[in-house]
Amino acid sequence: MTTFLFRLAVALFFFCHAGALRAADSVYVFTEAHLRATVPGSHWHLQPKQEKNGMVIYVFKRDPISDSSGRSIIPNFAVVIETIDPKIDVVEYSVNKRANNAFHVTSMFTREEGTIKLINAVGYKGTYTDALPHTVYVIHAINGNKGFQVILDTTTDTFGTMDAEFLAILHSLRVK
Repeated sequence: MTTFLFRLAVALFFFCHAGALRAADSVYVFTEAHLRATVPGSHWHLQPKQEKNGMVIYVFKRDPISDSSGRSIIPNFAVVIETIDPKIDVVEYSVNKRANNAFHVTSMFTREEGTIKLINAVGYKGTYTDALPHTVYVIHAINGNKGFQVILDTTTDTFGTMDAEFLAILHSLRVK
């Protein structure tokens, strides 16, 4: 009987406090660019690394969230790394990248505004539409002979829910 009561007490304690338990944030290092990012909580899942056209691509998919219509939306966080000419500056790199990626820029930021801490980087908040309207954060940055893009993407309807997580990831970005 004592063992049963002990187990019951442990189970009740666990279930009563399960909402307060949270997995620790995860730190990822993208060795190709000597970039580090902290991903909050346990909701983000790293997909298999891809290598295409000389680029290394890391994609994280978040656990689904529901939009206002009840659709299941999966926000994404991606890091795309490539070797570049070390003489290129971040402005030229960003202009080239923006020419290939169609999104409407709604605001721009650098480390001076505090959204990112990366030196030699420029960031954008923007929108685009595929099947649904999306709001994205896009960072273009250079570290040595590596150029990289950081992309945080979700539907515009769920952006308000995701913005704090996206900003935490952006704020955590560091080069080593």
